[in-house]
Amino acid sequence: MKNKTEKLDIRIIKYEQYIKANPQKAYGFYCLGRIYFTLEKYKTAENYFKKALSIDEDYTRAIIALIELYVYRKKFIKAVYLFSKYRQDINKNYIFRVKLVRGVSSYYSKSDFFRTPSTGFLKKLFLKNTMRYARDLVPKESSNIVLKIILSMYYLKTGENNIFVMQMFKTCVYWDGLDDHLRWELLKALSDSGNKLIYDMNIAKKFSSIPHQNCSDEYAGIILAASMLKGDIAKTSEIYNLANKYSKKLAPEIMWRYVFWCRENSFYDSSAYDCCKKLVKLGWMDKVIAQTFLALKDKNSVKLSKRDEQMLKLYGYIDSL
Repeated sequence: MKNKTEKLDIRIIKYEQYIKANPQKAYGFYCLGRIYFTLEKYKTAENYFKKALSIDEDYTRAIIALIELYVYRKKFIKAVYLFSKYRQDINKNYIFRVKLVRGVSSYYSKSDFFRTPSTGFLKKLFLKNTMRYARDLVPKESSNIVLKIILSMYYLKTGENNIFVMQMFKTCVYWDGLDDHLRWELLKALSDSGNKLIYDMNIAKKFSSIPHQNCSDEYAGIILAASMLKGDIAKTSEIYNLANKYSKKLAPEIMWRYVFWCRENSFYDSSAYDCCKKLVKLGWMDKVIAQTFLALKDKNSVKLSKRDEQMLKLYGYIDSL
């Protein structure tokens, strides 16, 4: 923690020097705002973001950062209206839209995000009234990303379940950039309400990893299969390894597809070896698995055990390949 703070202090000095040399550029003020946000000096961060916007009203990065700050500080309506004001600028750039969705939705994982102290009756009442007001905004703010994410996070925490809520969940669950944990919770809530979106690969492709340790074995396999379709080698192997870490029991068919995918992409690492060994243990041995074993050996990626070699001989693959 000390090293992290020292690094941030160095960056503060760096951007203060940048501002002195470039006082009419919003970039330096935005960067200082981000640093102070990380340091939990929220008022200072807010002032720097506003300073950036006073220099360049269309500096979208500062707008997004300010929206995130308002959400984090539970100034929800201010965040909603700020997005509404700059909606067009954010939506016209896909990267900015994804950045906003990721930033706002990331706060769902904070267990106390919508929790107020047991003695804070007025705070609870204020939050409830704020959410009621936010819900009333939906008809005229139907395309407000920030509004719908805030409401979705709130309804998940309170367990509210009705047609209005489920429709909102169904909208948000498809958004690019949504926090994995939040997407999983939305998907679970929808599935529990009879919306069988768990097999929708368009949703599964959007997960960057296994969303939660409590994610079902079946869905861990679906996420892995979806990642293979996208073709991101690093991400796919990371998902396989995380499934192992969480002790997920992947279906043999999914594991075989992973071995085949590794072969097709000339990707031979310990995850491919692990998958082959698990399949053999289940009694699944074929040419794909055998060729993968031998490729791993040839590339010195792993050292085959005596048992591995015995199995290859037993099934006749060493002599025939």
